[in-house]
Amino acid sequence: MAEIFNNRICVFANELIIFNPKTQVGSEDGFIPEGTYYSMVRNGQLIVLRRGIPGCPALVDFETMRKDVKKGYIVRKGDPRAEIAAKTQKSILEDAIVYSNAAYEFFSVKYRYDGDKKLPPAKIDEYTLNVRIMNALLSLRDGRKANSIGGGGTRINVWEKLCKLSNDLLTLKDPNGRDIFPHNLPKNWKALKRKCEQYEAARRISEEEGYRSVIHKSYGNKYAAVVLNEDAKAVMHKLISMHNNLNNVQIMEEYNKVASLMDWKPIDSPTTVENWRQKFALTTMAGNKGDKALKNTRMKQIHREAPTQALTYWTLDGWDAELFYQKKTPKTVKKNGEEKRYMYTTYTNRKTMVVVLDACEKYPVGYAIGDHESPALIREALRNAVQHTKELFGERYKPLQLQSDNYQKKVMVPFYEAMTKYYTPAALGNAKSKIVEPYFKRLNVEYCQKQANWSGFGITADKDNQPNLEVLNQNHKFIPDEATVIAQLEAIIAQERAKKIDAYRAAWERTEEARKMPFGIEEYLMLMGETTGRTNKITGSGLFIEFMGERICFDSFDLSLRDHYNEDWIVRFDPDDMSQVLVSNAKRLKSGRVDKEIGTLQYVLQRDIKVPMALADQKPEHFEYRARVDRFNTEMVETVKEKVKEVDRRITTICQRIPEIAAGTVLDRYLITDSLGQHKDVRSKMRDDATDADFMEVTQHITRQSVAMASTGTDDEDYDYNPLDMNFSR
Repeated sequence: MAEIFNNRICVFANELIIFNPKTQVGSEDGFIPEGTYYSMVRNGQLIVLRRGIPGCPALVDFETMRKDVKKGYIVRKGDPRAEIAAKTQKSILEDAIVYSNAAYEFFSVKYRYDGDKKLPPAKIDEYTLNVRIMNALLSLRDGRKANSIGGGGTRINVWEKLCKLSNDLLTLKDPNGRDIFPHNLPKNWKALKRKCEQYEAARRISEEEGYRSVIHKSYGNKYAAVVLNEDAKAVMHKLISMHNNLNNVQIMEEYNKVASLMDWKPIDSPTTVENWRQKFALTTMAGNKGDKALKNTRMKQIHREAPTQALTYWTLDGWDAELFYQKKTPKTVKKNGEEKRYMYTTYTNRKTMVVVLDACEKYPVGYAIGDHESPALIREALRNAVQHTKELFGERYKPLQLQSDNYQKKVMVPFYEAMTKYYTPAALGNAKSKIVEPYFKRLNVEYCQKQANWSGFGITADKDNQPNLEVLNQNHKFIPDEATVIAQLEAIIAQERAKKIDAYRAAWERTEEARKMPFGIEEYLMLMGETTGRTNKITGSGLFIEFMGERICFDSFDLSLRDHYNEDWIVRFDPDDMSQVLVSNAKRLKSGRVDKEIGTLQYVLQRDIKVPMALADQKPEHFEYRARVDRFNTEMVETVKEKVKEVDRRITTICQRIPEIAAGTVLDRYLITDSLGQHKDVRSKMRDDATDADFMEVTQHITRQSVAMASTGTDDEDYDYNPLDMNFSR
């Protein structure tokens, strides 16, 4: 193939070289070996005007070739000079075609239809080329070139010759075989003349009107031109946006009823309605399809990226698992005056599973299975998630951010906010913001659909993708029971966790310390602990609760708890971990149920260890526990003694400062003798001490209660003092 380069006729080097399969250089029609070609280039026998690059082969100057090489090329490929001459010879119409930037700018930038729509790029190129050719045709017609167009002395219709020249343009190809002038002007001379004259008439008004005349009516919205005034548009908009979604024919009929009353031109085609439906699609969508459709298909969406660190972002939702199970319920029927009971079986029951999903690795960190979604089931799923973090990382953690839908938000939002640092509920109707929704779909396809009791996709899914109902009805007795379906769902979560556990642990290793939020036992039980609804009392033996038929005792080594044994307590516990509970003071009703939680006192109680009676059965941990109890009791006795001694010292000081109190001591009232059987001597000594005491001005306020307190004031060594026998005031 010949080509002009730097005003020189050139041929491609590949066309000269014999094809070499090793280097993939050359062509089947080549006649010079590859090595010979490079030798001739080095010796100056072939002049390379352009070196070869990928996609652009080397060009060799044809005129400077040796005669034998020229002859070989002409025999095989033809004379490149004749080829170039044929390429450069143009028709008079081709010479007359001028590129019009004004036409391209109008079609691509200025012209709009249906408000703000642009012409498609293909139409822009098509209309621009048609305008260029029609301008050239009209120019030839007006140039009085009839002699050059016609056939000598014979008079030929100008438009017939122009039409032939126009049709010849379609045969012109570029070196790559593509059409140079791919116009779609009429091929019949009468139709071509009519189109050019219509364009010419519009061009007389203005240049832009000429351009506008070549645009098809589909892009000029001429179908809807009958609805012009604003009132008519408002009626059309209202009919299209109605919630009952009238079709185009119905809208046309209703519109024409109004048009006849308003003296408007009626609509005669449903196509007009369809055009207006497309034009008003944005503002009518909320009415006929709903706000959700508007948000999901028209509003700007935010594209998000999942975190790479664990426990950064949790999301949760309920899933009606697509697995049927059979359920038997008793039913009573009256027949002939007699009541008969029988078991009624249903086969279309489904369980609900609330899943807590960590957006990092889409790991199912927690779940709970129930009959329907409820606040209790959500709490159980989150409690399972927190417990799972303890299994994985050795300590309970809560997420940095938590997302949920708006289910029971008045009840659940305070719980969610206490559960995390950032609570971000999903926007109403914005299903795209919840990554857990597509996750449920994947579980349905990957796991549930492979089970015999699969219930299918949603009601809006394609019927061809749903299970065969006939087969399900024929084999309904083989649908598993509730326990089997629960086991199926637990197996799904177990498989999901097993697949992703390694990646999730690695993500935890990448998690910054600032993002890790430990969940303390007191906070955890206060937020997620279960309660019995009743209050409990703490006795000297501890706090007892009944759980799963077992009576469990809890107690604490916190000495301050002994000061509040008269309180009523709410007990919060984790059913999966009964090693400790949280108690909070409350008011009780006469029935024993909780009236109101006070919450000013809170203690974590540990489950008491039962120590075997026989020493032979006791283990090291039992001895350690006994020693700890002994230390605690000893410390408590010392604390009580110190408190009593402090009170005695203060009472003695008060008695010394105020003689009237000393005169009315216990010795005066009860005549208690000392160890020697003496009473008067002790009483006289106390009076003398009170008389000899130096009194100072008392600036400290003394309450009536403290003045009224009596002191024993004895140091009798023979008295075996046991503070535990005293009834101390609380």
